[in-house]
Amino acid sequence: MKPRFGKGFIILFIVLAVTILVLIVSNYRGGVTDANDSVIFISKRQGGENDFWDSLREGIDMAALDYNIDLTVMGPESEAEYEVQNKMIEEAIAMAPDAIVLVPSNYTLTVPYAKKIEEAGIQLILLDSVLEEELGQCIVSTDNHEGGYMMGEYMKQYADESTVIGIVSHIPGASTAIEREQGVREGLGKYEQQIVDVVFSESNYDKAYEETVKMLSEHPDMNMIIGLNEDSSVGAARAVKDLGLSGQIKMIGFDSSIEQIQFLEEGIFEAIVIQKPLNMGYLGIQMASQAIMNKTIPREVNSGSALITAESIYTKENEKLLFPFRED
Repeated sequence: MKPRFGKGFIILFIVLAVTILVLIVSNYRGGVTDANDSVIFISKRQGGENDFWDSLREGIDMAALDYNIDLTVMGPESEAEYEVQNKMIEEAIAMAPDAIVLVPSNYTLTVPYAKKIEEAGIQLILLDSVLEEELGQCIVSTDNHEGGYMMGEYMKQYADESTVIGIVSHIPGASTAIEREQGVREGLGKYEQQIVDVVFSESNYDKAYEETVKMLSEHPDMNMIIGLNEDSSVGAARAVKDLGLSGQIKMIGFDSSIEQIQFLEEGIFEAIVIQKPLNMGYLGIQMASQAIMNKTIPREVNSGSALITAESIYTKENEKLLFPFRED
């Protein structure tokens, strides 16, 4: 009996099968596509020297490379420029990306623009900060209330009935500022009523310095200061140091810039609560990639935080958190 198919047909069939297999493998490698999905990352801040945002951007870039993302980065020069960010959101929507990873500048005033992203059928991932309404596929952030609570609870050991407390926060209306302050107040317990002033740095070192000097002049008996982000903490610590009040005022900061670590080593800070911005940035892009592929993703992803004291800086675990780019 003669074969039903000729030798040429069999060879052609094998070639086609191998070609299809190669295409499948090359376009799907453990959930990572070669389709170059487009993601726009809209930060609340670009420019300036800030270790937190630099580390977060490193995480963004690393994940974009790993997940074959066509990445565009946008953002205003200052965290206070929510109106500029809102215009950028509209520009990003017009570019029709597959997903937008957004660090919202304002808890309430960014809401209408975030809604526009979803109305356009674009996947929305929130990073670092939340919104007044439940928007976005996923929120990747530090548990800011928990971080603030750690600060207040730790500083409670230095408080008594005579303690006068000031808070140097960053942006009025930013969810991170709201949640951290709430956490601090709860952590302080009965000493919460001894907070006499809350000032805002607009996430600017010099502004934090000026506001701290002014606060101390208005409350000369102040002996505890709590800084709620990198700029606020550093500016406040510089002011306390320059005024010759180191040791007289108990301080704690939020975030982990090199200068903050130095202040911790010098004893100006009793402790710092650190975030994991590299993780946060990476996870934000990872969640965006999975959302684009219609995978089920968690509603909330906690990127983590930790409280560090001078005694615990150089433990192996904390060194990895404080110096993520150091080679062993």
